[in-house]
Amino acid sequence: MKNIALIFVSLFIFSFSFSQRKTKITINIPQQDTTRLQAKLFLQDPLQGINKGYYSDTLEIKAGTCQFSFDIENTSLVNLIINDKFVAYPGPYEILIEPADELIFDLPPLKEAGRYGFGFAKINVRGKGSEKVNMAKSMVSKYFEIFASDLPYNKQSLTYMFKTTDRKLNVIDSVYNENMGVPMQIKDLIKAQLYGDLFVSLFRSCKRTESDSLPLLFNEYIVKKKRIDVFYKKGIIKYFGSGSVPSFLILSEFKKPIIVGGEEYPKKHPQQYAELLYKRLKKNPEIRDYLLSDFLISTILRSLDSNVISLYDYYLNHADFNNPNFASVVKTYEEAQKKFAVGTPFFDFSLPDSTGKIHSLSDFKGKVVVFDFWYNGCAGCKLMVPVLEGIEKELKDKNIVFISVGIDKKQLWLDGIGKYSSSRSLQLYTAEKTDKHPMIKYLNIYGYPRLIIVDKNGNIGVAPPDPRMNKEAFVNLVESL
Repeated sequence: MKNIALIFVSLFIFSFSFSQRKTKITINIPQQDTTRLQAKLFLQDPLQGINKGYYSDTLEIKAGTCQFSFDIENTSLVNLIINDKFVAYPGPYEILIEPADELIFDLPPLKEAGRYGFGFAKINVRGKGSEKVNMAKSMVSKYFEIFASDLPYNKQSLTYMFKTTDRKLNVIDSVYNENMGVPMQIKDLIKAQLYGDLFVSLFRSCKRTESDSLPLLFNEYIVKKKRIDVFYKKGIIKYFGSGSVPSFLILSEFKKPIIVGGEEYPKKHPQQYAELLYKRLKKNPEIRDYLLSDFLISTILRSLDSNVISLYDYYLNHADFNNPNFASVVKTYEEAQKKFAVGTPFFDFSLPDSTGKIHSLSDFKGKVVVFDFWYNGCAGCKLMVPVLEGIEKELKDKNIVFISVGIDKKQLWLDGIGKYSSSRSLQLYTAEKTDKHPMIKYLNIYGYPRLIIVDKNGNIGVAPPDPRMNKEAFVNLVESL
């Protein structure tokens, strides 16, 4: 009996030890000169819920190597950056990683990196868990060969776009079908990720075009070939598809989406968009509730007006209250009611600049203030920079102040200025409190970049349109306050 008990104890200890195994990522890169190399890791566990499950870390690369070690419970997404160069881009920004993986990334010298990154095709990945990464790498490398022979984007007809995208999707399918070593669920996630990446530019063009051929092309290359089906598999939507599926539904609903707002349709017609999701996804409650929840949270965080209140009521009446993001929607709405309504006094902050000087809300009384919240490594923040710099230049003689608020630790924040935030703005940061700073928590900021406009009286203004999509409307709004 004692022996049996010992066996069970041993099995328990073994199981516990196994479950506690660290997930590791090792980076090897030649250090050919005295350039300081720094590796940044940004990780998300999508199963934690919308706008949750984030983790980041930064390490110095010494003698050409460094190793991140951390705990994860679920398959997660990781983004690696070396001195502001994305490790896997061109290619997917994020790489799938599983608990207890021990991935080793062998990179070329920093000088061989491109403008934005090293490139997925140029890195070597080995170690435990590398099979899935190399499967994705094979897919990307093969469809990059097609990209290399594509016409310049501005010379591609809509028909050409559909045909070349179809060829790239076929390449993904070919590698997917040939690979028998990677688990099916992981293969589906990789396929969904890369499909989604390819759909971005195609669906954007579809929502902008006036072409009468759109319905026929969409039906022939997307609908008939069931290209969207991978996103409908269980659990996929929590990782990928929150952009592709809504675009697919809009293109299925309207022959010419541009007539109803195109890319801006969800923002211009939020109630109708929510109804579209509900109607088209009745048989897919997991996807329906995820997309409705995601849309509600992002809409509430932008502003709180009568339209949002009506939209929230619709959500309560149509979404399953047992869906994992229901409580987050309710919490976001209730908090927004208290502190984010138009005309509500803005957070009375006191934040330091790079010299240590403290700036407060009262310093800007009588001026319109445009706040840009960002972090080092944020791809969207990087794309926002040239747009904001152009707007600041245009409005330089107006009674308007642009303030960039970084949420990183000081050195990481300083390194990102001008790359992930406009160099023309007043640069402030959250004083080593990162995204846990009272200001960030008060404003419920989860997604970045985030723009908030404060009027001359220090009150929250109308939620602005994304200047990357509608610069003129953004400028007009700021000037009107």
